[in-house]
Amino acid sequence: MVEVEKMKYTLLISMLASALSLASHALAEGESAAVTTTEITSDLGYYFGYSFGNMLGDSGASDVDVDRLIQGLKDSLAQTPPNLTSEQRERIYEEIRARQTAAQAQKQQVEQAAVGQSETNLAAAKSFLIENAKRPEVKATATGLQYEMLVENEGPTAIASSHVSVNYIGSFTNGEVFHQSSDEPAEFGLNQVIVGWTEALQLMSVGDKYKFYVPPELGYGSGGVGRIPPNSLLVFEIELLEIK
Repeated sequence: MVEVEKMKYTLLISMLASALSLASHALAEGESAAVTTTEITSDLGYYFGYSFGNMLGDSGASDVDVDRLIQGLKDSLAQTPPNLTSEQRERIYEEIRARQTAAQAQKQQVEQAAVGQSETNLAAAKSFLIENAKRPEVKATATGLQYEMLVENEGPTAIASSHVSVNYIGSFTNGEVFHQSSDEPAEFGLNQVIVGWTEALQLMSVGDKYKFYVPPELGYGSGGVGRIPPNSLLVFEIELLEIK
């Protein structure tokens, strides 16, 4: 194989080399001395394979022939010449470049769309809060958190380090519910939740039920999470059941 062909073939396997390096480093950090060499060898194989599978998917190459992939790995580890002609290598090299370019273009489109949605949501959140603040039953804190007191009781209040039990419903401003507590109340520490919740629950006494309007900067911000788009204003009805 001439030097130019060697360089091209190296490019074809560079993603795998990166995956193996990153996976090896991550695995070494969490490796337990109690496992056997056989277990480590087996887990290494799966971990590296899984990591490379992710990279193939991100590069638009999830449709590879897995049997040929495994054979290529075996040949590489055995240091045997690749079972491909120079013409095949050239064709594959061009295909990988095309797929990587397409994957990058798609990623940029998604990112641009997310930025547009983020800006739109932020403007909508600000507009909603301005109008919502005009209602007499709505109060606001210095951070911009808005709330209504639906049920009030006299009782103990939580502090930032408290562990609490609550029932809640989380929704968007259009009323769509994105999450809620199940048959069992939710339990958590106030230092484990979004900033808006940490502040909100310290305003409540046990037995209270409040409705909170959480600005994006007190919620999940411009990143969003799961079903929650970036810069979403979130509405929560929370009932404080117990301070643990």
